[in-house]
Amino acid sequence: MRGQKDFQRVKKIGKSWVHTLIVLQIASNSLPYSRVGYVASKHIGNAVKRNRAKRLLRESLSLQERFISPGWDLLLIARPAIYSCKMNDVLLAVNSLISKANLLKNS
Repeated sequence: MRGQKDFQRVKKIGKSWVHTLIVLQIASNSLPYSRVGYVASKHIGNAVKRNRAKRLLRESLSLQERFISPGWDLLLIARPAIYSCKMNDVLLAVNSLISKANLLKNS
């Protein structure tokens, strides 16, 4: 997702799940693929901390992207605790939220 309208639509009509590291908000779209947006607000810290948080989110979701059902807009919002975590912790948090949201493809 790139436009602010897409982010606002997901925030307005989407459903959310919360973890201590991440908030996942989803909304269905009419596309044959899923789109993802990443948010790290100034509550996370300075630019270095926000960029690290978004890198962790991008990397952890890229490892799981092939398992996500198409037709969804996902918004991953970093929470302040993410900065002090390792990649494995973020990956576990993303996996947990994706499974809670029933976004996994049926194999």
